[in-house]
This record gives sequence, structure tokens and C-alpha cells, in this order.
Amino acid sequence: MSAVLILPAKPRPTSASNAVIRLKQLYNQAARRIETEQHMRHDIGRRTLAGMILVLSLCVAVHGRQPATQTPLDPAVDEILTRLEQRTVHDLRAKLIWELKYIIEEEEEPDRKFGVIWYKQRDPTAQFKVQFDSKTVGTRKRRLDEQHLFDGRWYIELQSKTKTVTRREIRAENEKANPYKLGEGAFPLPFGQKKADILAEFDVKLIAPKKKDPPNTDHLRLTPRPGTSTGRTYKTLDFWIADAGKLSGLPLKVVAGKRDGAGAVNSLIAVTFSDVELNPGLSASVFEIITPSGYEEIIERIEPIAVPPQSSP
Repeated sequence: MSAVLILPAKPRPTSASNAVIRLKQLYNQAARRIETEQHMRHDIGRRTLAGMILVLSLCVAVHGRQPATQTPLDPAVDEILTRLEQRTVHDLRAKLIWELKYIIEEEEEPDRKFGVIWYKQRDPTAQFKVQFDSKTVGTRKRRLDEQHLFDGRWYIELQSKTKTVTRREIRAENEKANPYKLGEGAFPLPFGQKKADILAEFDVKLIAPKKKDPPNTDHLRLTPRPGTSTGRTYKTLDFWIADAGKLSGLPLKVVAGKRDGAGAVNSLIAVTFSDVELNPGLSASVFEIITPSGYEEIIERIEPIAVPPQSSP
């Protein structure tokens, strides 16, 4: 689907006081402002977007390699991956639900955010925007104004809670790299990707359908291969891909098993899409975030790479 995109999982709430939490927030804001190295700024954009819309970001860095050993591919899996590879999207609008659930001994309700995603293929680079308007924490529902936009060059994030709009330059003005290509860009899209690239990074299996699956979908489980970058962050990625009709080949739900620092799965992040509209005719104004009055605007540009001076002979 459009751009990824799973929201980054926040640390589990603790008993720390509001003052301590606020100090941490101020520290994080200050840290962001002093990060001036180019690779760090690219990493910020990758972490945020890969965390936000998993369905639009496989969260991998494939280098076009083939695994050293590969078992024969299940013909059913081969057909589904071919369908995924051939899926093209020009523009799209859909409702989405983003969920975060921590894996703990006692059962509890996941945190959920509800919103809309827009995607548009444009020249030279596609754009996407996500806007969340409500959230639930446990059984409590609250209003929310949180927006995420990638316009092809800038990643822009609006947070009404902190009254901030952060504009991070992800690509240089004349950069030729494709930000949606596996192994090349910051936001690799899950449709239109090469089957060979997916198989190089993952072991892929078809999972038997269950009652709670989204209707008319095939369930694939992607397990990162040993030694891959994806495997350090995720244990599994589960995709439910539309099997027929106008949405054929589109992932409609994704669940990621996220690892903690010790390698164990400590949380599940899920993104579900519904009421998908293909080619609704989106205007350019959809893909804008104007800084509201009273908001702080933070601009983080890519720093030019310094060329070391040549020593005199």
C-alpha cells in the first residue's frame, strides 16, 4: 500500500513522575536538534517511517543477493509473491488502525490509533500522508491530531500534543536514488518489489486461514534469514494479501513481532487497512502540512558531506 507504512514502539509506561517524563521529552527534543550528521538524519527518517506504516515498508535492507541455500519454493507462495510483485498503485486512500501490544504475563488491551492514509504516485517520487484522529489506551478513547507526510524529499511530522511540526530532509534536492526501492531507499514499499529480493531476506511460508483473518486474503509469514538486518529487529512479519478483485496483491494487514535488546519478542505491532479506494483522484493539497499558528517548527536539513582537504605534495 502507500508508504508503511508501523509506528515506532514507545517504551512501556512506568511509574515515573510527570516531571521526569517531561525532562525526557525535553532531552529528546534537544538531542534531535544537535544531530547534524547526514547518516543520523537519514536514520531518523527510516526509524520513524519504518515504525509507522509497516504495510508500506518491509523494514528491510535487501542488497539483491540470493541466500546461500534455498529450499524449493512452495508453488502457492510463488503465486502470491508474483501477485505482490505485479501489484501497481497510482493513488490510494484507506482507513487504517495501528496497534501496539506488549507481550507480558497479564493480558491487557493494545494501544490503538485510528486514521486515514493517502498515497499518490507522482513524478519523480511518490508521496504519502497519514493522519491519526483518535486513539485508545486500554479502554479509554481520546481525540488525537497526529500527521505524518513524505513529499518525496521531506518527512514532516505534526504532533498536536507537543505543538510541534518537524521537517526532516530525507533526500537531497537532486538525489537520484529511489526512496521506495529495496536496498536503495529509506521507505521500501511492499508492492512492486521483486520476488527475488524478498526471498533473499526472508523465509516465506503460507499459513492456513483462520476465522479472524481479513476476508479474501492469503496469509504469508516472513521470517528473516539468519544474519540479515531485519532479523535483528523483527522475529516475524505476517502479511495478509488480497487474493482477488480490484485489491488483488495489496497487503491489507501486517503484524510484526518486534525484538527487544536481548533478542526476545517483547511487542506486536499491527496495521490494518479498510475501505480502500484505488485511484480516487487526490489533489496536491492533500500532501501538505502547514504549520499552525502557535506551533514550533523544527527544520532538520541534510548536512553536506565535508570533503577533506588535500595535503600539499
